[in-house]
Amino acid sequence: MKPHNIHYDVRFDTPQSHLFELECRIAHPAAEGQRLSLPAWLPGSYLVRDFARHIVSINASSDRQEVELRKVDKSTWVAAPCKHPLVIRYQVYAYDLSVRTAYLDHTRAYFNGSSLFLQVAGQEQEHCSVEIHHPGKAYAGWTIATTLPARKTSSNGFGLYEASDYQALIDYPVEIGDLAIAEFKAMGVPHRLVVSGRHEADLKAISRDLKKICEHHIRFFGEAPFKRYDFLLYAAADNQYGGLEHSDSTSLICPRSWLPVKHEQHDRQQYQDFLGLCSHEYFHAWHVKRIRPSAFANLDLSREAYTRLLWVFEGFTAYYDTLALVRSGLMSEQEYLAALSKDLTRYLRTPGRRVQPLEESSFDTWIKLYKPDENTPNSQISYYLKGSLVALAIDLSLRLKGRSLDDVMLALWKNFKHDMLVDEGSMQDLIRETCGDRLASLFRDCVQGCEDPPLEKLLSKFGIRYTAPKTGDADLVRQWLGLQLANDDTRISYVFSGSAAEQAGLAAGDVLVAQDKLKASAKGLKQQLKRGRNQIGLHFFRRDELMTTVIKPRDHALADVTLAVGDKRKPEQDQLRQDWLAIS
Repeated sequence: MKPHNIHYDVRFDTPQSHLFELECRIAHPAAEGQRLSLPAWLPGSYLVRDFARHIVSINASSDRQEVELRKVDKSTWVAAPCKHPLVIRYQVYAYDLSVRTAYLDHTRAYFNGSSLFLQVAGQEQEHCSVEIHHPGKAYAGWTIATTLPARKTSSNGFGLYEASDYQALIDYPVEIGDLAIAEFKAMGVPHRLVVSGRHEADLKAISRDLKKICEHHIRFFGEAPFKRYDFLLYAAADNQYGGLEHSDSTSLICPRSWLPVKHEQHDRQQYQDFLGLCSHEYFHAWHVKRIRPSAFANLDLSREAYTRLLWVFEGFTAYYDTLALVRSGLMSEQEYLAALSKDLTRYLRTPGRRVQPLEESSFDTWIKLYKPDENTPNSQISYYLKGSLVALAIDLSLRLKGRSLDDVMLALWKNFKHDMLVDEGSMQDLIRETCGDRLASLFRDCVQGCEDPPLEKLLSKFGIRYTAPKTGDADLVRQWLGLQLANDDTRISYVFSGSAAEQAGLAAGDVLVAQDKLKASAKGLKQQLKRGRNQIGLHFFRRDELMTTVIKPRDHALADVTLAVGDKRKPEQDQLRQDWLAIS
């Protein structure tokens, strides 16, 4: 087979250094001098991460002679003209556990191509090859898991791979280490669950449940858009959670405690959260990796790609990820309503929902969603959270007229297969063409505006009772003082707009020292609030300055929602609910 014009070598002979050693060989560099760069962000995670900052050293040569390599901006280099093939050698520091970058130590190697592979300007459409080298005898048990097309590899996966172009190359995450692998087929398509990290997970049980989810999604769209699929999971500590979609795989990270262990009881809700994460990223294989905003066509990964449609692509996916668990028999109706109750409560407790329109939340994701600060709850709303609730409102509204959001999703998939991407502002037209209704007021109020979706009214038509019980003891500090304490009980994480805490001059970052001349604690504050104290004297540190204030508690009517199937229902309500949840 003819060698590719662009070839990468990946070495990591000293994993404890956290350094990947890279070579990029360009057979035919640009005559005027070759430009090279690393992406500033990667598809699926809308934040400029500047991957080039992790390059520790870099140099260029040609025919064994040094070539001048000049850096021209934060992530771009230009090599001087040369007549022979150009070789770029560089080191990349990798010690980030997230699914978006790269990680390397003596227990595991992982990378997204956007963190490692230089883009060769002018040759982005060229086929390329990658050789991943084994790190040596000390790591004899290590294997590679990736859907990157193999060209010539050993039994443990080390060797030569290839990709059709640069965009394809960076869409294949690579997991390397002492891996536990379970294989299964969904609708005849090979799937793998690949787990790294310390764990005792029952892979057989997890694979059985993943199979149900995968088969549901494939049936939903009518076909699988891939020939194989990998779930690459890192079993981590209790504070790690996330996922990133790819065309025929996903990278996941979750607490190992969420995973079932054979012959042991497990937390059903946490396991459902894990399955929901898998369902979310799998749904993205259709909805965002194929069906996508027109703003994502011909992506330039050196700068932001703005769209007002992330509430459709992430919000709709967040709606369907949990709904799929119900429809595939992995979550009961009662459990689904309980999960939905939590989402509604979290949404209604976010003051920023009255400030930031849903479309704006999507457009400003680059500067807001992934950069939270102490004022985030007061000024922002997540397009994941509100987007999923608007998706629910759209679905229920359409079902009352004999159609559904399912019809809209299938229309989106049909359009994609006809090379049609989703234009800004086109969703109402698509809904009208598919279902005969533009849902004008819902879009005006809840997407372009800051109104809440009318879910109480809509859910009642499906026989679901919407109630607001009294706030529990755990929320007393927030309800009566309007502040949220960090895990250490005395540092203030958030002060909410218009609250008693704001009026008293408290701010995020303040550390409470004493309350009415006693040592401050969350427990003590709750006890005083239960006793009905009408004011509390506080001493607190702001930075290194000791300050005092008096706070006057007042009820901020903290929202709390509980959903349940009502006792007095009509047969047509039961039928609507059964059709929606696909239950019998």
